[in-house]
Amino acid sequence: MEPPHSLGPTPLISIITPTYNHERYIGSCINSVLDQTYENWEQIIIDDGSTDRTAEAIRNYSDPRVQYVFQKNAGIEALAHTYNRALENCRGPVIAILEGDDTWPPDKLANMVDAFSDPAVVLAYGEMRELNPNGTIAPSAGRVAESRRKLSKAILNNDPVRSAVPYMLTLHGHSLIPASTVMIRRSALGSIGGFQYIPGQCYTDFPTFIRLALQGKFQYFSGVMGYRRMHHVSATAQLPEVMTDRSRRHLSDLLEEPNFSLTAKEREGIERSWRPATAGVRFKQGRLLLLQHKWREARSHFRGAIQTADMRVTIGSLAGWCLSWFHYDLEDLFRKSGRPTWRAD
Repeated sequence: MEPPHSLGPTPLISIITPTYNHERYIGSCINSVLDQTYENWEQIIIDDGSTDRTAEAIRNYSDPRVQYVFQKNAGIEALAHTYNRALENCRGPVIAILEGDDTWPPDKLANMVDAFSDPAVVLAYGEMRELNPNGTIAPSAGRVAESRRKLSKAILNNDPVRSAVPYMLTLHGHSLIPASTVMIRRSALGSIGGFQYIPGQCYTDFPTFIRLALQGKFQYFSGVMGYRRMHHVSATAQLPEVMTDRSRRHLSDLLEEPNFSLTAKEREGIERSWRPATAGVRFKQGRLLLLQHKWREARSHFRGAIQTADMRVTIGSLAGWCLSWFHYDLEDLFRKSGRPTWRAD
């Protein structure tokens, strides 16, 4: 792809914020944008047919840079279409992503916008921390962040172009780029046809990012550039088995594409990385069932997760199985270990 021209020192940044029944969180999301030290932005909030008071919460803000678009509920499987509808309303040459239950640190845009002074950079991202439902920041980074620290600069920055692709196709690599931190050069997004829709998929971020990895370089920032809200009614929490299953199907399709030019060794490593996925999903489901006081069902999932090569999943599953007999969940253990929790303080 021909590198796009430099955008100048203060380009307009268009922020896409999809939201659905985020009455409790959307105010924090908008406030984190209003608090940005970089002021040349617009926020396109697209409401996917919320049935709570999300719209009322948004209309409390009078800043003309905050724009509200309502659509009839399309559902999570149409998320790419929702993003692309928001994209049609964007005027800036740089697109940022901030979902309605997530937030940013105040210097996020100011710190990241200079990445696009390099015309070869198509995507910038950084580290992410998780918030519990009340907004408390997890004191320690998650496992994906720990994995990122071990990666080469070539993978982190996709330099040369395609360097990140083999890793991004692995199980852990699917989470290389936290969506709440992402900024994208709009011309690169246009060159791949916008946010990617994969039939049956519940998300658009990874299919879009993997296509952008074929278009240009990334810019990785080691600082925290976004916060992701943990709450047990989120799509990530409610649909882990469905999302993992569909991710594997999408992966199978990608491995057959000649564009990725994978070696036999790379393909073998990618396929091997996905084998523990089922155990991880069962552990997450067991953890959620404990929160719902479905003790017997939780034990069933923990039993299914114990037999895995991932020692942390095995230990967590054993702990969950034991605690279920005493009608306790795992959230206090997560909190004490510095990990994010799905339960409010």
